[in-house]
Amino acid sequence: MNGLEFAAPAGLALALLAIPLAWAVRRPRPAVPVAAIPPLAGARPGWRLRFARALPALRVLAVVLLAIAVAGPRRGDARTLVPGEGIDIVLSLDLSSSMLASFGDSTRLAVTKDVVREFIRSRENDRVGLVVFQQDALPLSPPSTDYAALDRMVADLDSGLLPDGTGIGVGLAAALSMLQESTAASRVVILLTDGEHNAPSIRPEAAAALAAALKVRVYTIGVVSPSPIDRGREIDERLLREIAAQTGGRYFAASDPGQLADVYDEISSLERSRITRESFDDYDYFAPWFAGAGAALLALELLLAGTLLRRLPA
Repeated sequence: MNGLEFAAPAGLALALLAIPLAWAVRRPRPAVPVAAIPPLAGARPGWRLRFARALPALRVLAVVLLAIAVAGPRRGDARTLVPGEGIDIVLSLDLSSSMLASFGDSTRLAVTKDVVREFIRSRENDRVGLVVFQQDALPLSPPSTDYAALDRMVADLDSGLLPDGTGIGVGLAAALSMLQESTAASRVVILLTDGEHNAPSIRPEAAAALAAALKVRVYTIGVVSPSPIDRGREIDERLLREIAAQTGGRYFAASDPGQLADVYDEISSLERSRITRESFDDYDYFAPWFAGAGAALLALELLLAGTLLRRLPA
């Protein structure tokens, strides 16, 4: 029984206690079974006598089976977790011209590409898709485990692939379209931007409502300036927080390359912990079989002790 587990593992202790207890609980030992009285002196013990001696073992086995039934043996249906397809992730990246601004010793876009490539390389079984957006969105890859191809795509990204602007709504909607048919246990969009929504396209609020309806979590990342004054002018953090909150995700702000790398690591950890907390919701229960077998053996022992193997009073 591959994948067998017990709903109440402590009940297994009963199985260990059952053996000496069941053996100790015996009826008063009479002289000899009625049907086993030998007709002639010196005759060999008959089969009834030999079976009568085995009755305590029958009782022990019955009690052990009943104790196992109390422990609740069961096997989960592994298909409910879809191993190897636990998380489907779509990365939605802002390529607007503002992503070419300085960020540490490099630019926002260059640092983002490095961090995202490392994020992709650290995947094992997760499927990862890629969308980029400016004023419009461009889906580049549906969720896939071809991490090498995804790495090359990200390495080649540059601003100017689309008309300039920041279409947060269309960037999110394009990512959601990749996840509509996904059956993964966890479906996630990680949307990164450094600006305010200013494109005449899908409203971010409408895209967030669609994500909530599809039960897709959206993690939003704001690449922000360390200066609170500049930060308020550059990016709509309130909107990004609302999108994340509406979909069960979180908003993260990153004002330097180290923080951005930490954000992707934290998102990875959050999603992995969700998957490891998933439990089987479809079980095959074996307790009735063990209980039935134990009860049948007890009934058989009582029947034999009262009929074929009945003993004379001492």
